Amino acid sequence: MFATVLHHLKSPENTGMIVRMHVAFNGNELIIVGPEPWRFKKRTQAFSRRLEKICNLIYLKDDEALFEWFDVNEYTPVAVEIAENPNFLPDFVFPPRPAIIVGNEGTGLAPDFIDRCGAVVTIPQYGPVACLNVAMSCGVAIYEFMRNKPVKHEISQQKYVIDDVQSLPADQE
Repeated sequence: MFATVLHHLKSPENTGMIVRMHVAFNGNELIIVGPEPWRFKKRTQAFSRRLEKICNLIYLKDDEALFEWFDVNEYTPVAVEIAENPNFLPDFVFPPRPAIIVGNEGTGLAPDFIDRCGAVVTIPQYGPVACLNVAMSCGVAIYEFMRNKPVKHEISQQKYVIDDVQSLPADQE
């Protein structure tokens, strides 16, 4: 059980890719934090494949509402951010109910926000790149959380067999 938090993201493409990853790994709540509700328009839907329609999508206006939501719903906020004195992701032991948080593509997560989180994890990098794309970072963190969980679906013709396809939008079957 995990939640995914998109904190002030701007890119429709990144948002769409994260929605798809969240659904693929059977995430619970998908929380979008920002000054106005996110609009799932064509650019986002091109990457999400309209899977936002089957997400437990929650919009929260600000950080106070977000941290109150964590307390009420018993999630531990886990920020994914490049940090000094890092907890590198491969060595990190996730709490039982993590809320995996990624921040704005340009500014990331503010230090005062990170200080309020239960943990901050950093994805180790080995090549000449200053940082990863936010959607890639979120996907790596979700994968690492789910890595040792049992696979629930069989594979047929290079796709996972999903029994409940009737819950997907018609164009996704």
